Amino acid sequence: MSDTEPPRDVDERYQASLLRHAVTDVQPLYRQLLRRLKMRDAEEYNEAVGRYESDVAAGGQDVDPLRSWVEYGAWLAQLLAPGRLVSIDRDGRAIEPGGTPPLGPLLLHLPEENGERAMPIAVPAEPSAAQEAARQLLCAAPGGGRSG
Repeated sequence: MSDTEPPRDVDERYQASLLRHAVTDVQPLYRQLLRRLKMRDAEEYNEAVGRYESDVAAGGQDVDPLRSWVEYGAWLAQLLAPGRLVSIDRDGRAIEPGGTPPLGPLLLHLPEENGERAMPIAVPAEPSAAQEAARQLLCAAPGGGRSG
């Protein structure tokens, strides 16, 4: 592949999109969510695997693989715990994106149920201090551990 030729392989396009949007690999985050779902409900887990195969794995050349992954992760978090998606900008301001989630800022799923921890959906490769503080505060497991 030349430097000017766009990557063709899905994994190459995914890696290029991670770099372009300065986002860390989302796949480990979603594996954790899938493990939680599998332990809770085998039928919903099978639905999630089917959706992965149709929406993420089968992505075409015209679809940004990172976008497919992030949309899948937001859907998966919603399946685990109904709530809302928020984007945290570099200054720490939360914005409900509505529609297609943005790529680049910190994206968190905030469950509606009190006591549920936020779920990271996408984390910047180099989060600002405000983004990291928000993630630590909202995603940390009770007792000071981190959930993602």
